Amino acid sequence: MTASSTDAASADTKPMTGKKIVLMYVTPPGQDDFFIAMPLGIIYLGAILREAGADVECCDERVCTEAEVENFIQKADILGLSALTPHVQRAIRYAQKAKQLNPDVITVMGGPHATVDVDTFLDSGAMDYVIGGEAEDSIIDFMRGVEEGPEGVKHVPGIAFDRPDGKRHNNSQPPLIKDLDRIPFPAWEMLPFDRYAAMNKERLFYIFTSRGCPFRCVFCQKELTGRGFRTRSVDDILNELQEIHDKYQPGNVLFIDELFTCQKKRVYEICEGIIERGLKLNMSCETRVDMLDYDMARTMKRAGFNRMYFGVESGSQRSLDTLVKDYKAEKVVEALKISRRAGIWTKVFLIVGTPKETMEDIEETARVMREAMPDRIRTSLFNPLTATASFEQFKDRIDPSLVKTEYVDSDRSPYIHENFDNDALNRIKRSLVEDYEAWYEAGPARRRRFLSRIQYYIENPDEGKARLARALSFGKIKAPAAMGPGPEI
Repeated sequence: MTASSTDAASADTKPMTGKKIVLMYVTPPGQDDFFIAMPLGIIYLGAILREAGADVECCDERVCTEAEVENFIQKADILGLSALTPHVQRAIRYAQKAKQLNPDVITVMGGPHATVDVDTFLDSGAMDYVIGGEAEDSIIDFMRGVEEGPEGVKHVPGIAFDRPDGKRHNNSQPPLIKDLDRIPFPAWEMLPFDRYAAMNKERLFYIFTSRGCPFRCVFCQKELTGRGFRTRSVDDILNELQEIHDKYQPGNVLFIDELFTCQKKRVYEICEGIIERGLKLNMSCETRVDMLDYDMARTMKRAGFNRMYFGVESGSQRSLDTLVKDYKAEKVVEALKISRRAGIWTKVFLIVGTPKETMEDIEETARVMREAMPDRIRTSLFNPLTATASFEQFKDRIDPSLVKTEYVDSDRSPYIHENFDNDALNRIKRSLVEDYEAWYEAGPARRRRFLSRIQYYIENPDEGKARLARALSFGKIKAPAAMGPGPEI
């Protein structure tokens, strides 16, 4: 047995720490109230640590008062922080505050950005440790050894810390978890669902059924979940949906897979299982335009999938090729028409400011959107994130001072565009949405949607009869309040 395997074996026999563990999701309140739901990362780890006998609590600052957040931080012996790129500096400030309140507190950072950018956290002086990669296994080893300090955790996969001699210890990431079924269901009860429900009338829940994506989009970080496609078993997924359905009666369940429809057979099995169990759920997911056909869309609609989100990025073939989307622009129109025909509401995400993009490319995107006619579009600036192909490919035009402060949803990108300044890109970003919404609500588009509804009811006569019955009863026809605006087919 090697020294490293001896370390690992001995770690398995160590008792769980007796310290109070607080896992905190860092995002400013009010950032995403419409989509607010319990963050899965910390409550997955919470469930795992609780099963191992740890004293653990979870905190999401979006649903806590300032006093409650401070109380969580103050009582933590070990403070585990998780944040997406926009809020990295905010997480560091919380670690600094924790050190001020309790100099003996142990601070540790995890999550996607921590996986690709160890130095930002350790250089701050506020983080004792960083854990990279999928942490469901490594978090147990870390908590068993952390009371011994660096010597107790030096074997942990993905761990990084500064040694007493000043050198930086940084282990390679743990292997990707192959058997996703062995991860317990999230510890939903560790967060106050009533507060999320009060802030988001949809009573939104997240679920993941797979990890990874095999495609090559240049802007996507793959360091955390990999380029393969790993799935949970259908039974495990259905059991979790059953538990969510029975305990919480959600208004919408969002499948947060990177690519839900990657395996057609699996999608059919999940949908058939939902129908067989009689689960009455409104569901939504994200996918690619080249991973959907009409029969699949109809099956998903029958199971309760009422919304679908597409990362289209552009209607210009030149921009699509630059982003390595690996499909033709014609597929965008085809997939959106399929979704409407199946009765599924759609939202499209677009990127503005792809390298070398011109006004002709922007105008082509606007034209394709009118032809495809999604129900909503959302725009963001091209942003070459750390550890993506785009970061390496376009590094000569990246402002390094902006890389760690700007993000996809911000109004500034670290990429210095060849044809537009930042103000121009933001005007284009806004006008794409405003012009599309004005067109969508105008007469010609309304008539197109009316004809689509007629076609839908002809192909789905039972739903057509139900719609007619509601109209004849003089009831106001609208989606349930829990579903918001509802799909307009």
